[in-house]
Amino acid sequence: METVGNFCDSSKSTFGKIAETMGNISNRVGSEFDNRQRRDQVYDSLSEMDFMSVEARVAIAQYLCNNTKDMNLFFSLPGEAKSVFITNIMRNLSQC
Repeated sequence: METVGNFCDSSKSTFGKIAETMGNISNRVGSEFDNRQRRDQVYDSLSEMDFMSVEARVAIAQYLCNNTKDMNLFFSLPGEAKSVFITNIMRNLSQC
């Protein structure tokens, strides 16, 4: 009987770890899906800003897609703040 109890305890622990791992994988996949959707929206959002050339839009889109934190900040800002944010990025990129 003790052996069955040990097996059950061991199985419970193993299944708990598997469930936790699956939850972590699911969160990462969901996060990557969200980031992909945002990457798809970047150029469209930048196209609404008339002050940039196509070359600048592509450079900024590439920058934002490679820098998830900045991309998330970009999408969280209201209209005028987005323009200021993009202008600052353009200024920083031109200094490189």
